Amino acid sequence: PTRGYRFALEAFLLADFVPATASAPLIDLGTGCGVVALFLARRFPHLCGVGLELQRSLAMFAQQNVVGNSLERRIDIVQGDIRQVSSLFPAGAFGTVVCNPPYRAVGHGRLNPQPEKAIARHELTITLPQLVQAARHLLRRRGLLDLGYHPARLSELFAQLEAAHLRPHRMRLVHATEHAPASIVLIEALRD
Repeated sequence: PTRGYRFALEAFLLADFVPATASAPLIDLGTGCGVVALFLARRFPHLCGVGLELQRSLAMFAQQNVVGNSLERRIDIVQGDIRQVSSLFPAGAFGTVVCNPPYRAVGHGRLNPQPEKAIARHELTITLPQLVQAARHLLRRRGLLDLGYHPARLSELFAQLEAAHLRPHRMRLVHATEHAPASIVLIEALRD
């Protein structure tokens, strides 16, 4: 859209971080316009998956992008709430979960006046514990969770992952310049 949510560099970085050993099917939680799912479908021709998006307008953009890239047979877009994945998908239905979640807690940072952007950047509709529990429900045993997050909340993220038996085993810190502090952390965790 000319206004509203747009994907950023994190989407490219997350799609690149997912390993070639990623298991199908894959689900992209909070898919937005579907960009991560599209990148992964092009990168890994064997992968099929789902993009789950809360916001109806973004789910419509994601569906248009899937059709525009002739990926209708490989990517399904579902409009729904991550907090309700247990009513949308059976437990252990996915081999890989990817997510670029909102990582600013409410009350931290400027809240964007545009609702699409605010929901994408701040934990207005989902918290970190809810996200981690949803990923655990969706992943089969030894499935992979790949996500991008803010380095300032790394200890909180690790605590939530450990509590859900999602063991972090690979991490990449992303720096804007050689001497700048990390602005993004990419984490891969393995269920059980």
